[in-house]
Amino acid sequence: MTEGVGSAAEEAAKLLAAFQEWARTRFDSEHLATGGSECQVCPVCQAVAALRQVKPETVEHLLDAAASLVAALKATVSTQPTPPEGGGSRVQHIDIREG
Repeated sequence: MTEGVGSAAEEAAKLLAAFQEWARTRFDSEHLATGGSECQVCPVCQAVAALRQVKPETVEHLLDAAASLVAALKATVSTQPTPPEGGGSRVQHIDIREG
């Protein structure tokens, strides 16, 4: 069965579903994020419980924010001043050796 590629949010939701299925088969499913008292202190259970509640719209917003951050970093790096022509440096060497 071949599925087409969806939007970033749809693909993230598919990835999340695949991760959840992997976690169910990898860990003892009877004790994975059941909401019991032991799950309240287990970081794996807490992460799985949080991932179960993620909506595709949330993932899409996070991806948009990440893309904006990358664009801002790229713009910042591209506007850095270039070094002076001729390989000169504004750093002056001062010899501190005696004699």
